Amino acid sequence: MSLTRREMVLGASALTLSVSGCASPRLNLPQEVPDISSQKQENILVVTNRQVSPDPTLGFEELRSDTPFYRNYRISIPPERKPGEYSFPRKPLDADTQFFVTDSEAFDTEQAFIDRVNARVSALPKGERSVVVFVHGFNVSYPGAVFRTAQITTDFELEQPMVLFSWPSAGRISRYAYDRDSVLYARTALANTLKLLARSQAENVLVLAHSMGGLLAMEAIKRLALEGDRRTLSRLEGVALSQPDIDVDLFRRQVSDLEPYNIDLAVFGSRRDQALKISSVLTGGHPRVGAAENIEELRKLGVTVIDTTGAPMGDPLGHSSLMQSPALLAMIASGTLISEIVEGAPGQDILVEGLTLTGSAALAIAYLPYTISGE
Repeated sequence: MSLTRREMVLGASALTLSVSGCASPRLNLPQEVPDISSQKQENILVVTNRQVSPDPTLGFEELRSDTPFYRNYRISIPPERKPGEYSFPRKPLDADTQFFVTDSEAFDTEQAFIDRVNARVSALPKGERSVVVFVHGFNVSYPGAVFRTAQITTDFELEQPMVLFSWPSAGRISRYAYDRDSVLYARTALANTLKLLARSQAENVLVLAHSMGGLLAMEAIKRLALEGDRRTLSRLEGVALSQPDIDVDLFRRQVSDLEPYNIDLAVFGSRRDQALKISSVLTGGHPRVGAAENIEELRKLGVTVIDTTGAPMGDPLGHSSLMQSPALLAMIASGTLISEIVEGAPGQDILVEGLTLTGSAALAIAYLPYTISGE
């Protein structure tokens, strides 16, 4: 794949604007917290293998740690925002327009962390006691990962506890190679996190991974498969990869290693994803799974593919439509998108329509695998 000079310039500009156009990434500011008694708040559980930052407003930094850390954050969600958007706190702190941490808690042991997970899932009705693990993508700071997770939890209208796994991304566009190495470094830590959650009282675990986080999720789950860890893999309800930055050949190998465990895999892709086009150039021109260019091949592997090319892009690069498109978010929150896919027959193509500002429109096409087993 090659990019025109115009596409490269526009892509680089969009990446720069996405970072510089907002406040500096901070979890909170050292100032008095305004009255938030009437504000919506979300509890986010976090596992990270980043190093602790000397700056308490950052929490954790880009450097890698051999020791995992466990946290819980209570986050104020501002009412004056569009679905799919999150922000960083800045002076003066404004609860109506800014995300910020209102309370944080560190867990000293794995058991303390699991006890909190158990407390959260036990409050849910039987049959709904799931845990969602979110794995962020490339160029994401720790505060950005935390607030994105809070945004997803709110906009997806999740009742189930959300666990963020935050790997040591450098949070800078120029550090693509560092981030890919960090993904490989974090495979064991994510696999161990899934093992830990499999010991909890959660009935099952769903993994949601974005961009380069999809590569990390697949590598961690592949590690569990190669270890023959049926106990953990049997608790995986499914793996949803949102516009994953994964080489197509590598993905084929990963799926092959998972075949004995019948794990449901879904890929959300878009042919308008400019970030994945740039990634393809950086990695030698080979297509990425999330670019929705190999749909038939993925279906033959037993993967459900949801092509969101027709949905609003959500961001200038079109790389976060699942998490930022108001129309798609509304469908996910209502359960419409999932129910249509679940009710479909093997090999079926499902046109997923929803309401947009211009009326009813095709937001996505769900391509179901040809057989349940992918054979």
